[in-house]
Amino acid sequence: MQSNESGVYRLSGTLTMGKYTSTLLRFIPDDEIYTLTINQHPIDLSMIPAHERKDYSKGFTYELKDYLHQGDNQIEILYMDQGGLMGIVISAESNGHIKRIVYLLFTTVALLLALKITNACRLSTPVKVLFIGALLIRLVYFSVTTADIREHDLGDHIGYTEYLSQHWMPPPVDYAVGGAFFHPPLYYYTGAIVYKATQLVEPSNKVILFRIQQVLVLIYSMGFVLFGLMILQELLNLYRKSPAQPEYPTPEIILGPQRSTESKESTESTESQPGLFKRLCKSFKDESVLWVIGALFAFWPVAIIHSVRIGNDPLLYFLFTASLYYIIRWYRHDQKRDLMIASLVGAAAILTKANGEILVAVLGVIGLYKMVSTKQWATYFKMAIAPCFIMLLAVAITVGPGLILKMQGKRDKLYIDNIDGLSQANLVGNTAANYFWFDAKIFITEPFTDPYDDRMGRQFFWNYLGKTGLFGEFKYPALLNVNTAVICSFLAVLMFLYLLFGLYRMTREDFKRMAPVLLSGFFLWAGVTYMRMTFPANIDFRYIVPIILTFCALYGVSILRFQQQGATRLANIGLTMSALFSLSALIFIWGIYLNS
Repeated sequence: MQSNESGVYRLSGTLTMGKYTSTLLRFIPDDEIYTLTINQHPIDLSMIPAHERKDYSKGFTYELKDYLHQGDNQIEILYMDQGGLMGIVISAESNGHIKRIVYLLFTTVALLLALKITNACRLSTPVKVLFIGALLIRLVYFSVTTADIREHDLGDHIGYTEYLSQHWMPPPVDYAVGGAFFHPPLYYYTGAIVYKATQLVEPSNKVILFRIQQVLVLIYSMGFVLFGLMILQELLNLYRKSPAQPEYPTPEIILGPQRSTESKESTESTESQPGLFKRLCKSFKDESVLWVIGALFAFWPVAIIHSVRIGNDPLLYFLFTASLYYIIRWYRHDQKRDLMIASLVGAAAILTKANGEILVAVLGVIGLYKMVSTKQWATYFKMAIAPCFIMLLAVAITVGPGLILKMQGKRDKLYIDNIDGLSQANLVGNTAANYFWFDAKIFITEPFTDPYDDRMGRQFFWNYLGKTGLFGEFKYPALLNVNTAVICSFLAVLMFLYLLFGLYRMTREDFKRMAPVLLSGFFLWAGVTYMRMTFPANIDFRYIVPIILTFCALYGVSILRFQQQGATRLANIGLTMSALFSLSALIFIWGIYLNS
């Protein structure tokens, strides 16, 4: 209820317990619980930390089986309020047994839906298996990761979602000076719809409300995995040989998330083999690079860590990669429908987060290349009118509030808040040495980084970006996590060197085939580098997670190039390092599960 004024209040009422109601209760105060009395028995709250007694998001849990009985129970709570809304949310918590059953049912439903999607999209065996594997490991991580664990600005993102769930209209422009309100609204509208639907069942329990928001971003994260795997398959299929085809075939692609003709024929041949195990073995033998590189992408640790983090990033990753998939199809097959889909999905990415504007640059360069190479200026100009209008409209909506506030002098920069309000502890050096030096010793021997500790490499752009590109800005103290983090870091350095050597051995045709993926990676890197130079504070890898796709594509093509040039040992070394990295990443996530 609405508070009249700040003060101490007494709440009295009846708590009705059903026959099967759990006696483990959660209390969420607004603002702080002082005392709790049940059936005239005072409850000892001394073991509850003070910060939990005034945590208005999660509150605290208490086992009250010695005080509650079936039927009506008298409850009295003395609590403090500081204004605004006030009250206490009380809910029954499921015990560990029930939670395991709920997670099992949730996993079963998720797997059935994933199988339905993969079958409907007629995906190849490697993509289907890796997609299911990516879902399983993310569900394992989800089961032990609540909304307030390894989060970024949770309160700001939820605040924007709650605002839209109440008003449904975009907030006034002046709101864009703080919180998450400077972001475009698409993600927050989807979050508001889910938030409102959850309130029909749990109107005030923020633990449940936030948990369902995590399910939403998990769905978006799986969209990122799906389109990323399809892009890798589309690219790597260009290097498969067939007796009746040239060395580098260009298969015809059917519109939508379906397989190429060549991939389809290969899978049909594979599926005609008796026994699931034999089919998988033959598929791995025929498409070993896709299996290994697909696993590298699907099980990249930081992508899993960000998969259940509430915020607009997971939806951006999904839409960015989906748009890039259709840009690649348009680049190869010149179908206007692919261009329109790419622009529509790209506009949605821009309306999710300003980083999506990179897609405008990618499409612009690809379109300009087509114009110049074909000299069909009028044709491509007409073709570009509608996509340009769609994406530029999305850009205008996204940058509009920031531009207005900047012109009014209320914002220092168009995209970034005023640096004057940033803590000095966050600032880092902004000299050439900070960008050109990479400390391999620190990167490998220090398992994690820290935005405030120079000993962990935060001063060096590549150290910080690379380490947060593996595990985020977080620490994982368990020994299993520390050891696997060091192994992943060591392998990441070796893989990057391997990729550089692969780049040297690539041909002009290789770069031409990968043009959209390379352009997206370049503009993502350029964007985050520009941010770091103009805003000298640590820039987390979470802003450019889709660049993992560029790394995997280059690494996979490096292996294929070595194979085709007869450097079999080099190709096998690349496959082995990638497989070991994926295995270490899976063990790392499993370590989080075991120690949670």
